[in-house]
Amino acid sequence: MEERSPLLEKKVSTATKAAYALGHVFNDLTAAMWFSYTLLYFQRVALLEPIIAGALLLLGQIVDAFMTPIFGILVDRYLKKKVWHIIGSVMVTVSFPLIFGGFIEPANAGIMALYVISISVFQTGWAAVQISHLSMIPALTNSLLARADLTAIRYSAQVGAAVAVFIVTWIVLPTNEEAMVRLAEQDSYKFRNIVLTLTSFGLVATILFHVFLKGNLLENSNSHKGNAEEARRLIDNPQSDRSTWVSTTMLLRVAMLYVASRLFITLATVYLPLYIEESDVDGKEALATVPLASYISSFVAALLLKYINKSCGTKVCYFLGTLIGILSAAVTEYGGSSAVVIYIVAILIGSASSITMVTALSVTAEIIGPRTERSAIVYSIVTFLDKVVTGLVVIFIEKLRCTQPALCPNYNRDTLSLVCILSMSLGLLTLLSVSRCLN
Repeated sequence: MEERSPLLEKKVSTATKAAYALGHVFNDLTAAMWFSYTLLYFQRVALLEPIIAGALLLLGQIVDAFMTPIFGILVDRYLKKKVWHIIGSVMVTVSFPLIFGGFIEPANAGIMALYVISISVFQTGWAAVQISHLSMIPALTNSLLARADLTAIRYSAQVGAAVAVFIVTWIVLPTNEEAMVRLAEQDSYKFRNIVLTLTSFGLVATILFHVFLKGNLLENSNSHKGNAEEARRLIDNPQSDRSTWVSTTMLLRVAMLYVASRLFITLATVYLPLYIEESDVDGKEALATVPLASYISSFVAALLLKYINKSCGTKVCYFLGTLIGILSAAVTEYGGSSAVVIYIVAILIGSASSITMVTALSVTAEIIGPRTERSAIVYSIVTFLDKVVTGLVVIFIEKLRCTQPALCPNYNRDTLSLVCILSMSLGLLTLLSVSRCLN
């Protein structure tokens, strides 16, 4: 007997959930490496100027931003979701190792061209995997609780992948003799080994995803009609016309809720390693152990969020996350630079990231409601602003970077604190504008 569609059952089997969780692990591994160590690697190992390093990070964000809506259209209209997932995974596999390939000739035009091409291909493939994978959530079920569960599972897998990145980094990066020494050119081969290891892990997870997630669960569901009552929580006047199936203003406000969450996560991930290095706490080993502590706290928060959400609701959950994020900014700025304080900051950042991100994605799934045939384009819209805004903020910060540490010894600390409080303040303001639509 053929398995019944979870869209009609409103349930997703445990096996399907586990298989789905593996689908974004490769992306999560590369994202943790990209955001945590790219600026550090380019400036300390590849010897690029801060503005050039920031420009390359901006390039990646811009490419991702513009490819995201393109894949939103392609995934909805052409081929199957799993086909787009395979295409993106292949692009990530061939391009990501080149970014950390150990090319130490910053003045060489050929090497710069290689950086530009590899980053562009990597971010294009990353966008294909992200959008195809996100669009599978509404295809698997029309139950809001089940979608929130899939979102939490997806985020837990993301956190687990990030933990794997920092464990590998912890093992490969420091040595006994150099534990208190900053990164330099001679560490290039270590980054190459880290990336090759992560790529191997990612390929295994991707293969298992395609083997165990049944394609008929994703593609056949488009022909079914869900329960429109679930969509009316966020759509004031649903109509049969596709152009009016979701309120534009509500979509934009929810997009900003997502942007605030992503801005907090991304910028904290980018500048936490730089802040660690600036503080000279535990040397290179802390570059792995502090982010590891952050992601472990994020994982724990994601597990607890399901129970918090049931008792408090979406609105209270997001509000709680923003308060924790603002507290992390205050501790960063005024708590000092001891090892204990830095680990506390990492734990607060991890908890706030998990709570706000899962909540924002759950709200996005609510907006999609039963109209799963347009899910990819919705996710592409809400992620577009995230990529552009984050990239511009990074290049702005690097443009203003102080080149004389004696004059600004706490530049990275102040930067981390500022981006945390501003992004969470944006989240609070956006929450106020959509609060009447949330439980």
